[in-house]
Amino acid sequence: MGTPARPSGPRRAATQRRTTAALRAERAEARRFRRSLTLVGLSVVAPGSAQFIAGHRKTGKIALAVAGGLVTLAALIAWLVPMQDLAGLAVKPWLLTGFKIIAFGMAIAWAALIVDAWRLGHPPGLNQKHRLIMVGATIALAGLVSTPFVVAARYATAAHDAVVEMFPSGEVAAASDGRLNILLLGVDAGDGRVGVRPDSINLVSVDVRTGEPSMISLPRNLEKARFPPGSPADDEFPRGFDGDGDRSDYLLNATWTYGEEHPELFDGASGPGPTAVKQAVEGTLGIPVHYYVAVDLDGFRDIIDAIGGVTLRVNEELPIGDKGRVLEPGLQELDGYHALWYARSREGSSDYDRMARQRCVIGALMREADPPTLLANFLDLAEASKSMITTDIPREDLSNLVDLALKAKDAEITALQFVPPLIAPADPDFDLIAERTSDLLNGDIDVASAAQPADDSGAADGSGAADGSGGDGSGGDAEDDASGEGDPAADDGDDDSVGEAPAYDEAGEDGDAPNASEPVEVSSACSYE
Repeated sequence: MGTPARPSGPRRAATQRRTTAALRAERAEARRFRRSLTLVGLSVVAPGSAQFIAGHRKTGKIALAVAGGLVTLAALIAWLVPMQDLAGLAVKPWLLTGFKIIAFGMAIAWAALIVDAWRLGHPPGLNQKHRLIMVGATIALAGLVSTPFVVAARYATAAHDAVVEMFPSGEVAAASDGRLNILLLGVDAGDGRVGVRPDSINLVSVDVRTGEPSMISLPRNLEKARFPPGSPADDEFPRGFDGDGDRSDYLLNATWTYGEEHPELFDGASGPGPTAVKQAVEGTLGIPVHYYVAVDLDGFRDIIDAIGGVTLRVNEELPIGDKGRVLEPGLQELDGYHALWYARSREGSSDYDRMARQRCVIGALMREADPPTLLANFLDLAEASKSMITTDIPREDLSNLVDLALKAKDAEITALQFVPPLIAPADPDFDLIAERTSDLLNGDIDVASAAQPADDSGAADGSGAADGSGGDGSGGDAEDDASGEGDPAADDGDDDSVGEAPAYDEAGEDGDAPNASEPVEVSSACSYE
């Protein structure tokens, strides 16, 4: 057989030329593809650099200067500005609006620079495969760089809306004797309830210099509450909040409803209902009440869920009234539903036990609400708070309060609970209440000995550390036990006690003498870690 004929010279030359042209085209395609990838990648690392390299120097210089300036500014703020100052700035509506606009602008501008870098990479000159790759990469990278700014803008929007909707614009209150006093109310105005009746009444007093907090708890069934001297309500009730008719209409927790029904007696920016409660607490304790915060108890559950729950060490088995279930002693992680049951359950315990548990839950909530937790759950928390919290704290004072809250967060909360046998809610000694309140705020109460009897009559002091609600919460039941089923927010009713306070001997209700050696940090109700 003969060998195959070799192509003639001209045919070989043509084949070589086609091969060389194809190689050159592949190399050119590879260069264009690399250039496109490089330009888009540079826009991710240094916005504007792609435009500068591609010849659009003016645009590139502007973009690089803006990006560099923002990075430098952010670094300086993070380095020089303390965290508490940043937190204070985060509650200024005008600043939040400006930040939102800047964040959206940065997201749009950076994404536009990436798309423009893709255009400068001459996508029409790429083959179909590379064009598809570049389109996908450009979209993905544009979304990647813009997403953090969109999320930041969303957070700023949520914070702005929460500040504007929750906090009115008003006059900033001046601290009294170096302390700011804020009344915390757990309110319940559910179906079947007449008016608003606070279920828990606690005053938090914070030293504005040191941030050291104190908490004072008053029973909701306190009778003959006093009003500030010279106020219209004091003129109406010179011998305390009392009158004809149902005695439950003249308890401390009835002042809100009474104020709403008699607004002429309670003129104030807070509204007649809250103003009535503030004045009643102010007159009873003998100290000014600067602001109030009322939390709907149904919403309290949502707030706890929004921060991921609270951790409590339950020291005694507690029926939660939900189909016979109980909370077992030990370390418990409670969601909002069970935390609300825990704070409000009355089965087998007194109203004063509930006060101790409520203070313990408040302390646990404060401990859990650290900045990382708040930030991670911010959107849910802001949404839950807007519809569940009512307050007269002016937005103009929020920056100061944020700074104060950060000071107080890790400080020990000294607490004073006005419960039997320290006082008799049906006939309270208001001079004693004012004296003990003054002693607590002036640091004259020895927390370590708070469990000892206060005097020869064996009346135990209701003060202690709030890391577990110190004080004797085992006083007689001031209301009928009610367990309820289903919704814990319905476990209140309007059965506030109006009877005379029961007698107590020195040993207390269960016959166990107070043990002065037992640390008050450990409560009969719970503690938190």
